[in-house]
Amino acid sequence: MGIMLDNLILNKKSIESIYKTIREFHEKYLKQFGVKLPKLYDSQGNFTKDALVLVYLAYDYPNTRKVSKEELTKFVRSYYP
Repeated sequence: MGIMLDNLILNKKSIESIYKTIREFHEKYLKQFGVKLPKLYDSQGNFTKDALVLVYLAYDYPNTRKVSKEELTKFVRSYYP
């Protein structure tokens, strides 16, 4: 079992980098099946909640870990208090 990252706060660069990886996998494997990738930023330049969730789940890929809904909520709330 991996380490619990209860207070994982990722900086902008890390989030963008993880999202870039997700985007590459999406292009390669999912787009052809009509799977939509959420935008990273909204019209105001803030991270979208959907993208933050994906980034959190993909953190440290391929050594991803189980994540509780509470952890995920806490992470998203650190950007949307």
